[in-house]
Amino acid sequence: MSKITRIAAVSAAIALAATPALAHPGHLAGAGFLDGAAHPLGGLDHLIAMVTVGVYGATIGGRAVLAVPGAFLAAMLAGGLFALTGGELPLVEPTIYASTVVLALLCVMPMSRNSLIGGVFAAGFGLFHGFAHWAEMPADAAALGYAAGFLASTAGLHAAGVAIGYAIHRLIGRPEEEGRTA
Repeated sequence: MSKITRIAAVSAAIALAATPALAHPGHLAGAGFLDGAAHPLGGLDHLIAMVTVGVYGATIGGRAVLAVPGAFLAAMLAGGLFALTGGELPLVEPTIYASTVVLALLCVMPMSRNSLIGGVFAAGFGLFHGFAHWAEMPADAAALGYAAGFLASTAGLHAAGVAIGYAIHRLIGRPEEEGRTA
């Protein structure tokens, strides 16, 4: 089995394990930093997408290791602020679900190994994830603490994804061997 086939099989299995909206069952009143940090960890859809952002950054390599997760985090904050101001986004849950599949596919597609493409996809999906986090925030939550919690947790998931991405590439080879462009 080729390296790309193995990566595609693992990515597909992870993406298919995701179910939509698992991070949104409701929250405790008075939510703060710890509740915000737990939010991305409570749903397989968010967990997979956020780890995969880190894997994708590691797959591209170079500046993308920080730029792709950074774009996701910045857009997630923007999406959250948009939700906080009463803004509306269509198809939030389907887009979050799609993010798990699309991000996994981007990890294995040689033409997607470009920092700009990575940043655009990460930011687009980050906007929807951030909107969902803030839209689901309890009304009496400490908004600043809650937001800091889910941003910190997300950054940690991205870092775990980068580590996983590096481990995968150490085991099966670097993307450069498959025709990477950056």
